[in-house]
Parts: sequence; structure tokens; C-alpha cells
Amino acid sequence: MLLGWTMLLAFAGGAWADGRPPGYSDAAQAFAALSLDQRVRLQTSLNAAGFWPAVPNSVFGIRLYTAITQFQSSSGLPPTGIVTPDQQQRLDSIANPLFGQWGFRSIAHPDVGVHLWVPMGLGLVPQRTPDGLRYEDPRGRVVLDYGYFPSTSLESSLSAWLNVLKSGGDQIGYSVAKRDFFVITAENGNKSSYIRFHRYGAGSLGFMFLFDNTNTELHGDRLETLISASFWSQMTPRAPFIPLPIPYSGTLQTTSLPPAPLPPPAASPQMPPQEQAPASPLRPADIQPSEFSGTAFFVDATGQLLTNAHVIEKCTSITIAGPNGPVPVRVIARDKANDLALIKADYTPPRVAQFRTGVRLGEAVEAFGYPLSDILSSSGNFTLGNITALTGLGDDTRYFQVSTPVQPGNSGGPLLDASGNLVGVVSAKLNALKTMVANGDIPQNVNFAIKASVAENFLESNGVQYRSGTLSSMPMLPADIADQARAESAYVRCH
Repeated sequence: MLLGWTMLLAFAGGAWADGRPPGYSDAAQAFAALSLDQRVRLQTSLNAAGFWPAVPNSVFGIRLYTAITQFQSSSGLPPTGIVTPDQQQRLDSIANPLFGQWGFRSIAHPDVGVHLWVPMGLGLVPQRTPDGLRYEDPRGRVVLDYGYFPSTSLESSLSAWLNVLKSGGDQIGYSVAKRDFFVITAENGNKSSYIRFHRYGAGSLGFMFLFDNTNTELHGDRLETLISASFWSQMTPRAPFIPLPIPYSGTLQTTSLPPAPLPPPAASPQMPPQEQAPASPLRPADIQPSEFSGTAFFVDATGQLLTNAHVIEKCTSITIAGPNGPVPVRVIARDKANDLALIKADYTPPRVAQFRTGVRLGEAVEAFGYPLSDILSSSGNFTLGNITALTGLGDDTRYFQVSTPVQPGNSGGPLLDASGNLVGVVSAKLNALKTMVANGDIPQNVNFAIKASVAENFLESNGVQYRSGTLSSMPMLPADIADQARAESAYVRCH
């Protein structure tokens, strides 16, 4: 790598006097012609192969041009800066064995739900900490700490990390502090550290990656870049989504992780099971099981939609409402345990949802859907509310409790934040009649939505490249969120 950057500096003073090498413009045009997914895939593979020491993005520059030509030269190819499909396959053949060795798994922080790539293929053992998660290699090669500090500002976090490193004798190699994040690299003998934290509300969220820099088979410098890229893509507005490469296929050790969500309460002997459930899927009571409706929303530009599994549970055929009439839909995947389903229509949506995790208690949210479509407006219904609890019934961590009014037919619809990001999938409401009979009181607006982090895991497992969003400092007007939600959503009818 040093040779490549030395060449770059030499050319910049000679043949590249204008700052651009011969062929650069053609390479830039070829890169611009690629889809965003293709650009990210190229850079991610260059990351793993050791040619591109930066997070993937959508911008072409001298550094990326040099990385591509270095790959081409090392492979005996003409250094044009233009990667052909055959060359991409060749690059993947170098990168994929390393991805397989690292075995990345996208894991959400247990407190805020923001995902981070963890190289579980290295045999890391997880442990719950007061601030998040710690992954440690029994062979002593790697430690990864992922922490959320709600009362520690980003500035205080930066100062604390610098003090810890300096007091421990670490040599700071690189330190950059921006308004919303900071990055530090340091070395101490055979140990290298990479630290990245972002501002998260009034606190800070980030990770520390420590690795053995003498282990050449580990490629720790590449690992730190890829882990950083996974975090950056979620925490940075308008950053491209980076799909998980060759995810970990082994069994995740969970003995020291937080306990699994609580199971639903057992049915009482005096009451049939269907009468015991205190929360009900949002189905219209007056529509026969052979035909009912719900809501879905688009998750990619190919026409794939996410909805609840119970919406399509007993369908023999499914349609969504298109601009020119019903559009047939086919089922791609179901997850009955988490009440999610992936369906697809031959239809290009005007908008797709952008996912955001890490929602806070009390945050304003909005729901859009097609409730009671035979009675209420057929153009959709938009309601406002708040996150009233960060867990569902029985502290089920897969769900939010929300005050946003929803009705039968809202099932599978989007729950949005103040920036129009998808933060949940509307799923159920507390059964008011049964709760009144049991407790003598009628609950008001006690509804539930599946968290975006659960939906992301479902989409990742089915190869869907969804988009990520962030909460902006300037909230959107509710009317603008409603327009966006309508464009992203679809009325689903089950026959």
C-alpha cells in the first residue's frame, strides 16, 4: 500500500500535473454509470482485498482510482481504473475467502438497536456489559467493545478515550474530531486500536476494536475499516447502505447475551387459547377469513414489500392496489414467530422506506395504513402519537408500545419518525374488551409495532438491500410525512 501512495504523490508532481492521471475521466464516467449497489460492492471488495482503506461511498476520486489501478496491476491487468464485470468477479474471488474467514454478523446494540458488523467467524465470545456488548477472541487476537453512554457527550467521550490511551502508553496514530463523530487509531506494541463514536442524542454511541497487528492472516487493518463502514453507513445522513458480505453461518453463542424475549403467556384452562391473548392482530372482526385487508410498504425499488405474516396467513391470492387497478403479489418469505412477511409485486414504487433504529422513549411517531377500508377512507389514514414503551407485552423486546391510533387494516403498515424514517411495523393492539373484563378498565391507545431492527434482520436474512436513514435536526411537517408514507405504502387485499 505504501508503494501505491508514493506513486500517487510522484505522479501528482509530474505526469499528473493537472491532478488527474490519463484515463481518469473515462474511469470516473464508468464508475458513475454503475448503480449505487455496484459502487458499494466494488469498494467493499477492494476493502477486503487490501486496496481501499476507506469506507465505501458513491464518490469517485483519485484515491479510489489509485486503489482500482493497484488491484488491476497486481492482477496483471491493464491499469485503466475501469472495473469490468470479469474483473469484479476476479476481485470478489480475492475478497470472498476473507469474508468467509471473518464471518461478519450484523448485530444490534441491545439498548438502542443500531447495528454493527461483528466478525463472528473468528470465534468471538459475546458478553453483555453495562454499556452494551463485548466480543472477545479466546485466542487473544481480537476484542470488540460496542457501547452506548447516554449521559456522556461526544466531546467528553473523545477526551476520555484520549486520556485512557495516553495513560496506557499508546501512541496515537490518527485522530479526527467532527461535529457528530470522532475516530482515533493507536498502537501499543503488538496491539492496535481503532475507536469510532458518534453523537447519539445527548450521549455517545460507538465501538473500540483492538487487534494483534503481528497476525498477518487476521488483516486487522481491513477489519477495522469494514466494521467502521458498517457503523458509519447507519449513523451518517445520506450514507449508502452497505450490504452484509457472506454473513456468518455458524451458531451464535448466546449464553452470556441478554435473555431471549419472553414467550406469550400460557392459555388458562378455563379459557380457550384464542381468548387468552391480551393483544390482537389488527384484523377487521366483520370480514371473513377468506377475504380481508391490510397494509404493506415498499423496501426496495424492485417492488418488494414488507407486511405482517398474519395479513397473508390464509390467502389463496394477494393483490395490492396499483394506479391502474389490482396488482398481483407473490409471497417471498414469512417469519411467523416475528409476524413478518416479504411479498413482491411487478411494480416500480415511487418511494421506498428508509429504516432507522435506536428510537427513544417518548419520541413522536406516525402511522399510515388502510384501516377498515370498506368503511373509512380508501386513500389511507394517517395518525400521530408517541413511543410509550420500548418493549411490548411481557417486556417483549421485539416490540414498541405506541399511542398512535390504529385500527384493523393498519396491520403491516409503516410506523414513521419525525424525519419520515421507518422505525416500526404496525402489528397489534391491546384487546380493549378482554382487558376491561379482566381488569375493570378500558385501555386507551395501547398499540404495538415490531421494531425496525427486527424487520432489518428479516430482510437481511432474505437478501434484501434495504435503505437506512437518520433522524434529522429539523423535523418534517406531518403533512409531508403523510405524503411520503402514502407513496411508500400499499393497500393489500387477501383473497
